[in-house]
Amino acid sequence: MIFRRLVAVAAACGLLAVPPVARPGFAATGDFWVVGGDQTSGQLLAFDPAVADWNSAAAVKWSWKPTAAEGFSSAEISAATLVSDFKLRTWGSGQRFAYAASTNLAAVVDYPGGSRIWAQVIPGNLHSAELLPDGNVAIAASTAGWVRVYASSQGPNATAYAQFDLASAHATVWDPAIMRLWVIGQDPVTQQHILTALRIGGTPARPTLAEDPTWRAILPTAWGHDVYPYAYDSGKLWVTTNSGEYLFDKAAKSFTVPAMGGRTAVKSIGNQPSGQVVETKADAAKSPAGACAATNDWCTDTVDFFGPAATRRRTGAHFYKARVWSPYYGVVDQPLRGPVRDAVRAADGTWTGAATVDANGAIGRTAAAALPDGTLHVQTLVPGSGVWDRTRAADGTWSASTKIDANTTITAIASAALPDGTLHVETLVPGSGIWDRVRSAAGVWASSTHIDVNGDITAVSAAALPNGTLHVQTLVPGGGVWDRTRSAAGTWAASAEIDTNGNVVALSAAGLPDGTLHVQTIVPGGGVWDRARSAAGTWAAAGQIDSGQYASALGATALPDGTLHVFAVDPGVGVWDRVRATTGTWSGPSYVSADRSTLAVAATGLPGGTVHLLTIPEIP
Repeated sequence: MIFRRLVAVAAACGLLAVPPVARPGFAATGDFWVVGGDQTSGQLLAFDPAVADWNSAAAVKWSWKPTAAEGFSSAEISAATLVSDFKLRTWGSGQRFAYAASTNLAAVVDYPGGSRIWAQVIPGNLHSAELLPDGNVAIAASTAGWVRVYASSQGPNATAYAQFDLASAHATVWDPAIMRLWVIGQDPVTQQHILTALRIGGTPARPTLAEDPTWRAILPTAWGHDVYPYAYDSGKLWVTTNSGEYLFDKAAKSFTVPAMGGRTAVKSIGNQPSGQVVETKADAAKSPAGACAATNDWCTDTVDFFGPAATRRRTGAHFYKARVWSPYYGVVDQPLRGPVRDAVRAADGTWTGAATVDANGAIGRTAAAALPDGTLHVQTLVPGSGVWDRTRAADGTWSASTKIDANTTITAIASAALPDGTLHVETLVPGSGIWDRVRSAAGVWASSTHIDVNGDITAVSAAALPNGTLHVQTLVPGGGVWDRTRSAAGTWAASAEIDTNGNVVALSAAGLPDGTLHVQTIVPGGGVWDRARSAAGTWAAAGQIDSGQYASALGATALPDGTLHVFAVDPGVGVWDRVRATTGTWSGPSYVSADRSTLAVAATGLPGGTVHLLTIPEIP
């Protein structure tokens, strides 16, 4: 009988589970449940790893398999026999999991309720599934020899997909640090056994899929099986093959054998927040062979733990994989954060290498603004802590950071400096809107002012004009881009919609010395666009300044000579700079940062004509 039992505290807190009770020498408080895909019963079983007897009712915390009551067809139910993969992910205010069965069912399922979000019966021996941030799902099929991204975000029966050919495809894992999909398999042309990363472009309705060969690595042994995030370092991945298990260093593209040794026939691997490693190894490859060996050469009735070592056995179960039931794509509870680095472009156009100006690895966002006296202010957002301000004097000396906002719920920041020497920092509080905090020319910070109550805003940018006005832009998903003006006298006007494109995902802005304002936007699959407001207040139509479909973040600044620099993050590659001359012509892109895991970017120009480019790389 299928049952679902979640502790009320977990539901109330929006967590995947209450941390299991710690046992001496074993599962630590804070560790997640372990979910096994039992091919005997065709269901997922969530176990408390702190309970020694996995045959007891006390050990099983949740279970699921597709049923008609949950919206699955009879054909989909029949295709769910041999469970092959399942991954939990946060989705909106809740959670979902991606599911694959080698008997050909792929699905996206609500968690913990278990209702069908999307499903397809897809022949090809499905081995892996991953839920992507846009709601689409990535599937790997070993026999069919491909990795596909299905447009599951477009409806419960959506069939559109993009395909990448990969023989014996076995794994799919999304990497938010480089915005790539890691896959493992065999090159159909060279026959090499590889780990590589795919770029997902296009739009959610019409995705595209292509390899980024800069991340490709030849496996140290043949026949790759599993790829999974390493819970302590976003620069590493777990990788297993028929003959070994490894930690893969993304930056060095190197494989090392972990401390517990290079076990063979490991079908799944992961680690808990406590560090304990969780694995399944085929019973047929054990000595002596386990009970499951009598049935096939891939299953086991036992989940193995290391650091500390232990086993958990479910009598009669046929586990192919067991997953640490974590909703995170990468480092536990530390996604998309890193230190801040500063690269400088001299007035003659020469760039210097980036230097770390804030080593706090927990920074999620950064903003920057230069005052008329030549000082530079860099703001950093530490999620869960607040906003900090660090000053670079005109002589190049950096001060210590000062906390300027203790609101722990802020998710985005922007800043702009006015000609009178005041500095404005805009903060976004989800569900509440935008707040404006002012630093006087004398260096005194005032209390925040609530300037926009729209709780649906997801991004903010700001720019100052020579006449003393301040413009704050906000992004409302599905509702376009809006601009709100603060006069030189300090009066805020109502917001005006300046872009009706509901697909915009990021924005930046800069004011030019001639009084014009430029706002840049990213449209997934549509590149980067620039919209100008004349000094008289008239908005022109947006013009595409880059057709690249992979940009993820923007920063912009104007220089005293009237040129405009727009910086865009190309995930997994670095940052490019595109320049608008005073004549209005745009240059081609010039790559100015090789930090391939850059997450966020900000830029500002000093009165002397230098540019400071601030970046946050997740992999130093």
